[in-house]
Amino acid sequence: MKSFALAVISVTTIFVFATLSIYVGNSAEFTSSLPAVLLVVLPYAVALVVVMGLPGLVMTEQGRARYEAILCALAVLLWLQGNILVWNYGVLDGSNINWLDGAWRGALDIAIWVIVLWLATKAYQRVGKALFVAAVATLAIQTLSAGMTLVGNPEVLKARDIAANTEGRDAAMRFSASKNIVHIVMDGFQSDIFAAILANSAELDLKAKLRGFTYFDQHLGAYPYTQLTVPAMLSGKLFHNEEPVESFIGNTMRGETIINTAFAAGYEIDIAAPVALKNVYVQGDYSNAYGISSSGHVDAIDYARTDAAKLIDLALFRVVPHFVKALVHRDELWVFQATSQANAYLQMQYFSDLAFLDELTEGMSADRDVPVYKMIHVMLSHRPIVGNEHCEFDGRKPETREAVFAHARCGLVAVLNVLQRMQDLGIYDSSLIVLMADHGAWVPVDNFVSSDQVSALLVGMATPMLALKPPNANHEFRVSSVPSSIIDVPATIADIAGFESRFNGQPVFSIGADEARQRRHLVYGYGINPDADGFLFPMQEFVIDGNPYDAASWQKGSRFLPGE
Repeated sequence: MKSFALAVISVTTIFVFATLSIYVGNSAEFTSSLPAVLLVVLPYAVALVVVMGLPGLVMTEQGRARYEAILCALAVLLWLQGNILVWNYGVLDGSNINWLDGAWRGALDIAIWVIVLWLATKAYQRVGKALFVAAVATLAIQTLSAGMTLVGNPEVLKARDIAANTEGRDAAMRFSASKNIVHIVMDGFQSDIFAAILANSAELDLKAKLRGFTYFDQHLGAYPYTQLTVPAMLSGKLFHNEEPVESFIGNTMRGETIINTAFAAGYEIDIAAPVALKNVYVQGDYSNAYGISSSGHVDAIDYARTDAAKLIDLALFRVVPHFVKALVHRDELWVFQATSQANAYLQMQYFSDLAFLDELTEGMSADRDVPVYKMIHVMLSHRPIVGNEHCEFDGRKPETREAVFAHARCGLVAVLNVLQRMQDLGIYDSSLIVLMADHGAWVPVDNFVSSDQVSALLVGMATPMLALKPPNANHEFRVSSVPSSIIDVPATIADIAGFESRFNGQPVFSIGADEARQRRHLVYGYGINPDADGFLFPMQEFVIDGNPYDAASWQKGSRFLPGE
């Protein structure tokens, strides 16, 4: 029975301790509670313990001693890899991982694994007891750590109301019969890519479908990531690393934002976004919220299964050696997430969001008597780049202009289908519609001469698209070159809607074409700074005075260190 007990140590390291650590650090990414997820993985964990323990029952005494030493070694290695040999691969947001970059990590991992397993196999009589003590020690350490984690984060054990997701999905389909603000964020939709799609899609006549819209072709973003752009585009406030970032985001989302202002003015707020982003938006006022999940169903078990597959994939990624991680990651297809659905690619948010937009187009109604503010955030141009010109999955592609063009065009067409449905229902003309992005698509802008201040890639990330249609605007699609900024969005919506609120920034339609205006863009390394808990890495400010596509307009400004 000793082999079964030793198997428990390795299995709980993956299925319990690693998953707990990942869940607590990223709880906003999951729809289900931790207990619900663990109930899903429990049968598989038990089965794995049985499979790992059974060989010990049929072996000779010598063979069993060797096998138990190997089980002890495995337990120690999984703990060591998941807690000590934790390499930084950046944010798992669809970006490529160059497994040969920093190959020394792989060499070190392999050397440690091979040496420990060799000792367990060949010298088990001498090191067996030491390995047993070490394995039990890892169990004790992880149990103590897990207990402390749960004491400090009791909310992860609380049940989550999955039914609210169903209600939110139904509400997302229902618009006001007379007054709507439709605010659609197309994540990662770079401005020059948007312009190229309109210019090279004559057969789709996309400009005609944007009747009443004005596109701002020199619009500037505030940050290269969604993390801080959401509070900036809703409040007009910029973060300068002066306080812990989560504190700033929470306080901002609960404070004076355009969504909270609309709610106070009598609008019902409907939020639809990927689960993690939905959990950011709902820190403010709202009426209904729907987390667009990769699950095609909406009951608790389906969500728990999807979350469980994601958690186990991430746990495996954490505890295996460097080069084995590539077999788990599989260019964002993963292992369990791919096998948990009929088509491996369906777990990608891009296709989930396309399906949501199609469902919105088909199921839209205009039967609400109160004014409605639709806050919709979808990943239509964000990496990983997985959609072709037919909106189908045919493998993951690098972030080239051609690949992003095809990937993003399908997303834009899906959004325009929503707008066409609004026209069919007679609510398009009366609506204020905002189409925007939060940052670029990791594609260098064309024909940009880089300087020692700024590169073509930085400019691409700093120029998300923005197009607006005020109520009753009926002109042909227009282009404006005024120096607008993403912090102007809340002031613009408030001005058009007549809200009595004052935001930073200017209403974009009041900005003069030749107005001299200094705009700010702040660049930083993504992730929490390990040397300044809760803060970001140092932030570099850029001051843009003029056309953002001219390197001469860019100058470095202040540098904001954590807590200063």
